[in-house]
Amino acid sequence: MIIKESIQKLGLTEMEAQCMQSLIHGLYAEAGFSDVDATDIAHGTGIPIRSVRGVLANLVKKGLIDIEDNDAGYMIIYLKPEWYHLHSVRWVEDLKIWSWGESIEQKTTINQ
Repeated sequence: MIIKESIQKLGLTEMEAQCMQSLIHGLYAEAGFSDVDATDIAHGTGIPIRSVRGVLANLVKKGLIDIEDNDAGYMIIYLKPEWYHLHSVRWVEDLKIWSWGESIEQKTTINQ
């Protein structure tokens, strides 16, 4: 799996970078939203599901993603707004329009 340079610059472990790349590849429909779950990431990366779950927990702790249980046995993974730029320029531009007056640059600077 080829990891985007922008993800490599985050200083993640190899597995964290692979999981982020797989998650970002599955983003669509709205900024930061994915219907990718841990099983999809495990399948896409070849990393065992138990390891993927641990990696996702680490990515939550590092402030890159949020995970929400939708009470249907499916965990929804979201990329946090300050990291939308890892996906595409279009999401970044959309965020600038509806981000409650705070630009993505301000949020990124605050969180680094």
